[in-house]
Amino acid sequence: MRIIKLNKNSEISLENIMVLIFIFVLAVISVNRYRGIIKYAKTAAYKEDEQKINAALIVYRVKFGKFPNNLSVLAKKGFIKNIKTDKKDYPVSPFGKRFLYIRKDGRVIL
Repeated sequence: MRIIKLNKNSEISLENIMVLIFIFVLAVISVNRYRGIIKYAKTAAYKEDEQKINAALIVYRVKFGKFPNNLSVLAKKGFIKNIKTDKKDYPVSPFGKRFLYIRKDGRVIL
């Protein structure tokens, strides 16, 4: 039977490998939690923007007696501010997509 003996250099290498594994595991956990927090923040921002647009639609209807043809009208006439828009002035969600507008109901949906 052969007994494996480690010299001082081998012990240090083993300790370094253990520390690197520990750091890697912590990094993976941290990245996953960070992604979750970012998704939660984007969802909250989306809901807030949706409420702002729905309120702007109501104000627009009170002022002009009808709902706008599309959401870009709200941005062009200054009814919505602090909401990111694309090149054609359509409001864009934090996820990078346009909001879905139902003109018949005069509201934005998820």
